Amino acid sequence: MSAETDRAGKRAREPGPHLAERDALQARVDSLERERRRAFEDAQHEADALFAQYQLSQLVASGGTVAELAATVALELVRLAGAAGGVLFLGEAGGPGLDQVAAVGRAPAEPVPTAVADLDAGRAWARRLPGGRAVVLSETQPTVALVVWPDGGASLDDDGLRVALLARHELAVAFASARLREALEHERHELGAIVDGAMDLILQVDAEGLVVRLNPAGERVLGTTATLAIGRPCADVLGCEIAGGHESAACPLSQVLATGVPIAYRETAVRGANGAPVRVAGGYAATPSSGAGARATAILRDISAVKALDELREGFVATVSHELRTPLALIRGYAETLLHLELEPDEQHRYLERIDEASGRLAALVDQVLDVTHLQADPLILDRAPTTFASIVARLRGELDVAGGAERLVADLPADLPPVEVDVVRVGQVLSNLVGNARKYAPDGSPIVVGAAVDGPWLAVTVDDAGVGIPEEERGLVTEPFHRAWNVRESRIPGTGLGLFICRRLVEAHGGRLDVMDRPDGRPGTRVRFTLPLAEAKPVTPEPVTPEPIRD
Repeated sequence: MSAETDRAGKRAREPGPHLAERDALQARVDSLERERRRAFEDAQHEADALFAQYQLSQLVASGGTVAELAATVALELVRLAGAAGGVLFLGEAGGPGLDQVAAVGRAPAEPVPTAVADLDAGRAWARRLPGGRAVVLSETQPTVALVVWPDGGASLDDDGLRVALLARHELAVAFASARLREALEHERHELGAIVDGAMDLILQVDAEGLVVRLNPAGERVLGTTATLAIGRPCADVLGCEIAGGHESAACPLSQVLATGVPIAYRETAVRGANGAPVRVAGGYAATPSSGAGARATAILRDISAVKALDELREGFVATVSHELRTPLALIRGYAETLLHLELEPDEQHRYLERIDEASGRLAALVDQVLDVTHLQADPLILDRAPTTFASIVARLRGELDVAGGAERLVADLPADLPPVEVDVVRVGQVLSNLVGNARKYAPDGSPIVVGAAVDGPWLAVTVDDAGVGIPEEERGLVTEPFHRAWNVRESRIPGTGLGLFICRRLVEAHGGRLDVMDRPDGRPGTRVRFTLPLAEAKPVTPEPVTPEPIRD
C-alpha cells in the first residue's frame, strides 16, 4: 500500500472538522508560496530593469561618436525589448527629418529606409512590420526614435521597452552631446588645418612665455620643429633680441599677456633657419585658456621681400635721380654758356659735343629703364634666326668704330665656330652692354677680349677685362636690378646697376645662363660668361618667356 493511500485512509477515518482545518492551512501555505514567488520575480524584474538602466547609463557615459553611441545603444535596446532586430533614427539638425544611424539584429521583411521624413513617417513604417513598434525616445532636438520588431509570432517585451523609455532623457542628452562633440571636433580639425596651412608664422605661448604651439610655416622660417620648440621660452625659439628685432623687455607677447591689449601691427626680426635675421611683421593678441590660464598668440609674416623691394625702390630713385641730375646739369650749363657768352667757333663746337655726350647718357639711361620695365612686365618675344657669332662681334666693332673704342676690342674666336640660332638684335645688345661695362671699369687702353667655344649644345661666350673686378660675395647680386658692387659704388664711375640685369634676362630668354667670375689667368679683372643655343642642337625652350619678378 502506498503512503498516499495510507494518508487518504487516515483522513477518511479522522473527524470532519480536522480535515477542513488542514485543507485551509494547506491553501494558505500555497498562497504564501505563490506570493513569495511573485515577489521574488518582481524583485528580479526590478533588478533586471535597474541593471538595464545601469547598462544604458554606462553606454551614455561612454561618449564616442554618434555612430558608435547609436550602435551600442541600439543593440542594448533591442536586447531589452526581446526583439529580433531594430533601427535607431536620429533627427537632422534643425529639421523634421530623421536619419538612420544604427541597424542591428535580423532585417525585417520591409526594406529599412536610410531616412524618414518625420516621426509620423517612422511610425507608419513600423506599423507595416509584423509586430513592429516605434518608440520615441526624444521629441526634442535631436529627435531619437527606435523601431523594433519581434521574431516570427513572438511578442515584444513591454517591460524592456518601459526601461528604454525611463532612460530616454539621458539618451537624448547623450546624442545631443555626441553630436556637439562631433561638431567641435570638426571645428577643431578645420581650425588646425587653417593654422597648419597658413603661410604666416603662428606661435602661441602660455602665461609663463613658454611655447605651446608652432605651425609648419613657423618651423620653416625658424629652422626648427614644433616638438623641439614646445616648452622652451619664446625668446629662445624666436631669437628676436639676437636678430636685432627687440629687447626681451619690449617683447610684444609679454606686453599683451600683461595688459590684455592686442597689438595690431608691429615690425621686428627673428632668427631665421640659417641664423640670419628675418624681418617679420604681424599682430599679437592674448586669449584666455580653459586650462593653464591666459595665452598669447603671434601671427607674423616674413616681410624680407617687401623690405628688399622698398630698398630697391629707394635705390632706383636715388640712382636714377643722380644719373639724371649730372647730365642735365651739364646740358644746362653748356647751353647757358652758349646763350650768354660770345665763344669762338671751336669752343662752341666743343660745348655742343659735350651737350651731345650728356644727352646720349640721358638717352642710354632712359633706354635701360624702358628695357627693365619691358623685361619685367611683358612676355619677351624673340626673333630667332641662324647666324654666326663672329658677325655679331663684327657688327659691334662697326658701332665702336663710329663711337670710338674699337681698338680695345679683341676677338679671340675660332674660325670653325658653328652657327647659333638667336635674336641677333638682343644678343648684340648683351654683347654691347658687357663690352661697355668693361670699357667703363677697366683702365684706358686695356684690351677687352671676347672669346667663344662650343660647350655641348651651347656656344659659351666670354668677355674678359682688366678692370676693378667684382667681390666674390656680390657676384650673385650684381645681375639683379640697380645693384652695384661696393667697390664700384665707392668710386666716381657713374652707373645705374641695370646693365648686367638686362644681359642676364636676355640670355635666360634664349635658354642660356650668365655668370660673373674671376679671370682664369689669375690677372685682375672680371670674366662674364654666357651661353647661347647652337643652331643644329637647339634646346627645347618654350616661347615666349614669361618675365620673372625682381628677386631679392
